[in-house]
Amino acid sequence: MLKQKKIVFIIFLITISFILLKILDITLYNKYGLGKPILYSSSKQYGYFIKPNQKVSRKGKNISINNLGMRSQNLSIDKLNKFRILFFGDSVTYGGSLVNNEDLFSEKICEKLNEKSNKFECGNYGTNGYSLFSIIRRIKYTNLDNADLIVLTIIGNNFPRTFHNVLSQPFWSKKIDNFFPALTEVLFIYIDKYRNKFKYNLGVEDINSAIDLNYYEDLIKNLDQTLKEKDIKFIIFYSPSVDEIINKKNNYYFKDYLNIFENFYDISDLKEENKESFYFDNIHLNKYGHMIYSKFMTEKILLLLKN
Repeated sequence: MLKQKKIVFIIFLITISFILLKILDITLYNKYGLGKPILYSSSKQYGYFIKPNQKVSRKGKNISINNLGMRSQNLSIDKLNKFRILFFGDSVTYGGSLVNNEDLFSEKICEKLNEKSNKFECGNYGTNGYSLFSIIRRIKYTNLDNADLIVLTIIGNNFPRTFHNVLSQPFWSKKIDNFFPALTEVLFIYIDKYRNKFKYNLGVEDINSAIDLNYYEDLIKNLDQTLKEKDIKFIIFYSPSVDEIINKKNNYYFKDYLNIFENFYDISDLKEENKESFYFDNIHLNKYGHMIYSKFMTEKILLLLKN
């Protein structure tokens, strides 16, 4: 009899634990969007890209990926009497789950440009984790026949980052289809976070070696060549980190490579106090930062289009 009671009690505990886990899973799923990540596809040309036609809510922020795989409104394959601006970059351009689609500087720029005439449309190809090498190849291998202007936003980290495929990034390429989707994603977030600490020596690397400096120079040559081959108007912006702004870490020499481009602007030159208030963390912008960036970038874009 005592043994039967123990078995019943164990079954009761398992059932209650299962119910509590499911309640937690539902809460994480509905409140934070965990369990329904943005999906990526593999690419031999540039490693990976965001799959088209996705709409999710992550941490209360709306993320919409259009029919062409951009974080933007749907664009027609053949533009209709519109001036098409395409934005390229990494997670700073993409915006992550820190802001809604409508808060991105790419969307704000289009709004500002369309205040007088509704002739502009914008597409945001920003992709999490892209290196400058991947960004260059994304521009090179993407059909840009209908593009009128390329806006490229670069950060210091883009230079030392190496080429990645979808398997080397903590991304998902298929839907999480099980009974605990949110908890499954949480599990893999922690696995991805700690596996590298156990497997690799992630100490500070020498990013100033002669080999690396040659590599950075080659990157800029490749970027220059790719933009010339596309023969599309372009403008390049450098987005500093908080560490650069307050001089705790100096990556300023990276942007020196970009000075060869006529239409290059350093957003560090913004005449604003408390620039740290633009940021969610050391690199990524908050809603206010996207708004300030959009004002600066729109001004420079209009200057380019007048020439």
